[in-house]
Amino acid sequence: MGGNVNRFFRDAIASGVLLSAISAVQATPIYMTANFSGGILTTDGLANSLGLQQTSTCSGCAAGSVSGNVLFDQTLIPGSGTGTVNIALAAVTGASNSTIFDIDFGSRPLGFEFGDGDVLGGPSIQFNNGVFNGFFFVKDFVVDGKTYEINMQGANWTMNWLKSNSSSQLVASGYLNVGNQGLTSQTYFDPSLPATELPNNTVPEPTVLALVMVGMLGIFMTRRHKQTYATA
Repeated sequence: MGGNVNRFFRDAIASGVLLSAISAVQATPIYMTANFSGGILTTDGLANSLGLQQTSTCSGCAAGSVSGNVLFDQTLIPGSGTGTVNIALAAVTGASNSTIFDIDFGSRPLGFEFGDGDVLGGPSIQFNNGVFNGFFFVKDFVVDGKTYEINMQGANWTMNWLKSNSSSQLVASGYLNVGNQGLTSQTYFDPSLPATELPNNTVPEPTVLALVMVGMLGIFMTRRHKQTYATA
């Protein structure tokens, strides 16, 4: 009777350790850096003065380019069936603002990064059913005395000249490359360690790490049971 009770308490303690280990793994951020790109579909009015041209007529040149990089917590990526979810980007110890979020448009270039002023929304990274779907980012900026607004909604973005409080004019619009291949050169971020790029843009699921710990604890518990029964 006493041996069975002791085994019960040992199993209960082991289960508690197991649950604590899984919770710790799930709560620990896994920071990743990645690059992204896009293009310019339409231009009008003041686009040339901002160094912007349509990608279709300026393929491979700076004026038709859209590119950037982002740092995000991989453990916050929602699963399939969750629809569209925006995850706010946040400061990370050891990471500069330009590492957390940076995007450039055209040949000037027009650059925006995490921590900029006059941000009306975001920056947030967006996922659709767990797959990269662009960003949510709205910001006013001034160039040559004129006020503009960049508005990113998922995979699409527009740039408008704010002529007055009630009037605006489209300057350019475009897209970001999204989907499973939308984030390229994915790399684990740890300021104390050299960067390690993942093969084929694959990111390990947080549950995989938890399952590794489950397996290790399972082996330990099995061995303890065998030893207990052998000596009983």
